[in-house]
Amino acid sequence: MYSILVVDDEHDLRKHIVSLLSSRGYQVDEAADGLEAAELLARKTYPLILCDVRMPRMTGLELLRFIQTREYASTVALITAHGNIREAIDAIREGAFDYIEKPVNESVLIELVQKAERAYHMIFNMAYSAPVLNPGSPTEAIGQSRSMKSIFQMVERLGRVDTSVLIRGENGTGKELVARAIHFNGSRKNGPFVAVNCAAITDTLIESELFGHEKGAFTGADQRRIGKFQFASGGTLFLDEIGETSPALQVKLLRVLQDHSFTPLGSNREVKTDVRVIAATNRDLELAIKQGRFREDLFYRLNVMPIFLPPLRNRQEDIAPLVHHFMDKFNLKHSKKISSIGTDALVALEHFHWPGNIRELENAIEHAFILEASDQITFSSLPDYLKKASRKKPAPLRQTEDAFSPEAMNWERRKEDFEKEFIIQALKRFQGRINMTADQSNIPKNTLLRKIRKYQIKPSDYGAKELSFE
Repeated sequence: MYSILVVDDEHDLRKHIVSLLSSRGYQVDEAADGLEAAELLARKTYPLILCDVRMPRMTGLELLRFIQTREYASTVALITAHGNIREAIDAIREGAFDYIEKPVNESVLIELVQKAERAYHMIFNMAYSAPVLNPGSPTEAIGQSRSMKSIFQMVERLGRVDTSVLIRGENGTGKELVARAIHFNGSRKNGPFVAVNCAAITDTLIESELFGHEKGAFTGADQRRIGKFQFASGGTLFLDEIGETSPALQVKLLRVLQDHSFTPLGSNREVKTDVRVIAATNRDLELAIKQGRFREDLFYRLNVMPIFLPPLRNRQEDIAPLVHHFMDKFNLKHSKKISSIGTDALVALEHFHWPGNIRELENAIEHAFILEASDQITFSSLPDYLKKASRKKPAPLRQTEDAFSPEAMNWERRKEDFEKEFIIQALKRFQGRINMTADQSNIPKNTLLRKIRKYQIKPSDYGAKELSFE
């Protein structure tokens, strides 16, 4: 059940909000001030926190910062008097979801709560399910990953604006799902969401697919056809695998983004379109620009708000919640009653590198469902390649000195050793790319650069041809 914490030092208002929300079926707790709320948050998770801006002991803004520093998976909405709206706006800039004014209008309050609940379900489904999303169906929060929290916040913020978005990540990480979450959380949610896989359509047909054509425009064009840019007007056009497009098509895409107009094949008429473009790729577009395969001006048009989706191997703590999510799904699909997973099977899944990411994990669980005869997923029911990979023993760590020798018992020295090794491993994982390493490893970029200089680390040793800020 979606649970809410109401925090306000005004007793009557707090009780009124609690009663109103409880009557709507929500699980509601209350706190008289920020400190009392902080104590409750240490014991229980609340998807939504409604709190007053000005309270004794801890203000609403201070509570928001407290929640952010402890990385609680909570959305904060503020209740403010008319004279305190500036403080509420400042809080939104720092990550609050929204605010309502006093005296509280019941319909406005319910609308805010429903909006927060929809965002909560959609964003968590985005992060913890396979890349399929049905925005009209109820979803369940099945886990939480630290590496995804910045993406949750970004998706919520992108729902408020109408800019182009570039989603980057490996295959199977859910790029289309993120695009759908942005669309259905934004002002265009009542318009169409149209997805086009640019890699799946030949160069000779992709232009017609996107821009349409007139009858007789080319051999086989026996009737006029409306393109996806016109069909998606008022909504969102998702261009998957944008890195696979030809230079000629990139020129036309750039014009649409600049002028919001295009010319169908075989026509002299100009068509206006009101469409938001979200693009996605698993390619290194910066390298493609250097090689002359992707236009730099188109890249900057698309890359206004980039989102990097982390691979599943960097979200090991999410394996177990995902497994149980897929177990529920396949119990229904295959009419089975598998309720658990064996420890050895789960360990094998958690230590696999998952080149196919969430999609591959889903396939592995379905494979186990088909073979498993008991009520528990066992190691023997996993795909053979997973069992084979799990039997490979990792090489023992080299130790040049006893961890508790007098030479090693030096805090500053050991801390520096750890910092250096952490940065090296992070650079290896992200091929020496400074921006991506900083973003995905949660290291401020200035700090990362300072440490690289301090420890004389060369990013070029780990994949970058030069000091790369990709």
